[in-house]
Order: sequence, then structure tokens, then C-alpha cells
Amino acid sequence: MKPRARAKKAQQREALPLEEQIRRRAHELYVERGNQSGSEMEDWLQAEQEIREAEEQRKKRT
Repeated sequence: MKPRARAKKAQQREALPLEEQIRRRAHELYVERGNQSGSEMEDWLQAEQEIREAEEQRKKRT
């Protein structure tokens, strides 16, 4: 996924509840891996980390 498209998706996720943001990012990671199952927990944990870090950065900017 191109950086600009990823940034747009991230902005769209910000308006959603935390769990939904994580779910959507985890699904993006799954798709980026070619829809191969077997890494659901890793996708979820990576998505959770990314979302929480992005939230921390937004809080620091304001």
C-alpha cells in the first residue's frame, strides 16, 4: 500500500472506537501478507501497537 493511501486510511480509522481501529488495521496486515491465515494474533498485536503508538503521537502534538 502506498504511503499516501495508508495515511488516508489511518485518518479514517481515527474516528472509530479503538477496538474497531485495531480490527481494521489487523485486517489490512492480513491482506498485505496475501490473505494467508495463521498469523491472526501477530496481526492483532501489531495493529494494536501501531494504533496505540499513533494515538500517543497525536496526544504529544496537541
